[in-house]
Amino acid sequence: MNAEQPQPLHNYQQLVTSLYQQTDYDFVGVALQAPVSPHLTRWLWVAGNQNERFRQIVLRRGIGIAGLVLRTGTPFWHNDILALDLSDRLYSPIARAEDLHSCVAVPINNGPFGTVNGVLLAGFRDEERQVNEQDATKLSQSLI
Repeated sequence: MNAEQPQPLHNYQQLVTSLYQQTDYDFVGVALQAPVSPHLTRWLWVAGNQNERFRQIVLRRGIGIAGLVLRTGTPFWHNDILALDLSDRLYSPIARAEDLHSCVAVPINNGPFGTVNGVLLAGFRDEERQVNEQDATKLSQSLI
């Protein structure tokens, strides 16, 4: 008997590609927590990336925009992310790696019992582009 792998609730690569193509975001990515110990959370699906450094980033709950979203389960955005440095709790390695000046992140709630086990993040490289609550709402709706 051949056991089939369970299918994810979303095709995240399709979601990321669609958001990247249908919006004007410069970068879109999904990070998910691994289902097995040590349950690392990594950027797995991205579009608009400038390099492959995202593959080496491991998210930590409560640190950076994506980590804050993982911990709190609420959307978050920031419009001058590159002004933050390593000493700031909102320092975001993905923003640094991808040269994002503003970004918005929303939780992915498909862990056991609806827990947060991932983050959908989108951002702009142009300093003039701003993100806000409306961007967070639209990103959250794309996960439904």
